[in-house]
Amino acid sequence: MKKIILTTTFLLIFSLSANADITPQYLNSVSHWGMGVATAGKDIKIYDANNSQAKLKANIIWDEKGNVECKNTNMNCEAREIFLGFSPENSTALFSVEDETDGWIFICYNQRFRLFGWIKKDDYTKYLNWNEFLISYGKKYGMYLFRDVPKSYKRLYAAPNIESGCVDSFFLATHINPWLVSGNWVLVKVENYDDTQKTGWLRFRSDTGRLFGFVNLK
Repeated sequence: MKKIILTTTFLLIFSLSANADITPQYLNSVSHWGMGVATAGKDIKIYDANNSQAKLKANIIWDEKGNVECKNTNMNCEAREIFLGFSPENSTALFSVEDETDGWIFICYNQRFRLFGWIKKDDYTKYLNWNEFLISYGKKYGMYLFRDVPKSYKRLYAAPNIESGCVDSFFLATHINPWLVSGNWVLVKVENYDDTQKTGWLRFRSDTGRLFGFVNLK
């Protein structure tokens, strides 16, 4: 019953939720998807350049209750604008990544206004490209598609290319379980709204990097 309520909610709103008991998720396409995902600890210092002596642009602090505090900045401190994904009860805060070096990650720390800065890599702050992210988090939580994804992308193929031929399609997936990633494609098992199950290769990203879905964080 809870799953049905959450699914219905996602069909009505386009936002990230800042509430601690609701997983923040996007209904429509992510504003800035970048080249991958950065995990982050609970005390996030964002710099103007990739060194600790650079100007501190913002200091974002959050906890498991979903409280978010922004220091050293005048930006609106709302989780739905800051994070790419936020599941405080599971100690998960995610940013979209624009670039990375050996010790630093260039992130978008405000999805609405597209504000960018550097965070330092450590035990809690790591970079994952989209393929790594889908396997690491997708296998654990599953996936979902954005509401504005065209019907042509709700098709499953025999192999990770359009030329292999469409083997099935679906209307509204209640759960998508990823198994294997190949480029812009992911091998999935789809549980449809009518309780049918379908298997095939799903295109989760365009050639330009636009995402068609995201990990279904709990």
